[in-house]
Amino acid sequence: MQHTITILLVLTCVTCFGQKTEKVIVSTTDPFDLYADIDKDSTTLFYEKLVTVNNPIGVIVILPGSGELIQDVKKQITLHTLAVQNNFLVIFPSINWGTTKHIPEHKLLDTIFKQIVEKHKIPKDKFIIGGFSGGGMLALTYTEKANKSKDSTYLVPRAVFGVDPPLDYAHLWKHCENDIKRNVSGAAVNESKWIMDMYTREFGGSPETFKENYIKYSIFSYSEEDGGNAQYLIKTPVLLYTEPDVMWQMQNRQRDYYDLNCVDIAAMINFLQIKGNGNAKLVITSNKGKRLNGMKHPHSWSIMDSKECLGWILKQLNSK
Repeated sequence: MQHTITILLVLTCVTCFGQKTEKVIVSTTDPFDLYADIDKDSTTLFYEKLVTVNNPIGVIVILPGSGELIQDVKKQITLHTLAVQNNFLVIFPSINWGTTKHIPEHKLLDTIFKQIVEKHKIPKDKFIIGGFSGGGMLALTYTEKANKSKDSTYLVPRAVFGVDPPLDYAHLWKHCENDIKRNVSGAAVNESKWIMDMYTREFGGSPETFKENYIKYSIFSYSEEDGGNAQYLIKTPVLLYTEPDVMWQMQNRQRDYYDLNCVDIAAMINFLQIKGNGNAKLVITSNKGKRLNGMKHPHSWSIMDSKECLGWILKQLNSK
């Protein structure tokens, strides 16, 4: 059965501190589980938008990490608040789970972007998209798809940012194998089994057996001379954050550098820079990672400096 997405209604509208926040319902069904079953509205797909009282100069799209509720993202960053103060319209789509190939996620983003363009008359080339972990992956895959094939997406993002996103599915598979073989961290083993089961369903099996599927859907493929899909980011401004706290990883997950996202993140930014992308930037942080509950964790929103990120976004928006 084909699932369609239509804009239904504006659920809430609140004006506060010179900005208006709206929750717009997109669908009352969630057949692909794009918004994880962790709250009472888990079958509803929507987006929250923060609207400046002035004419918006652009749109910033912020995507949650896996399992994160939008309200929890807002507690960990100030990017959305700073953006509205600088006359951006900000969107938080209700996507925090979903699929490995990101096909229904891209369709939902297209639906949201079309609504925003038509309602607020913001040019398509004024959209910047980014997110944390899985949200960063979604932002990057959408951007790559937009650049790879004309008219495959509703718009082409002006720039993209990500906070510690996994990039290479083949590398991630190997990392999962390592976690299971070590069998010293329950959290690491359980996560790895879940990832490998998902990849087996979506790609057919291991990257050794189904290499082309992994290259086709990975954001970056270190094994490929052309970077795989990363070649479609050569002309797009890219900002990535990572915190390679290997001591924390060794003590809490028994992982080393070979298991961390930072390896592929650095490799991809290096690839893009070598290919001539002067707007590909890597930010490496130290001792900034902290979760919403205050627990130290290098894979967290907190490694992103919201003011710095907004400054970078403004620079890209103002460039020719």
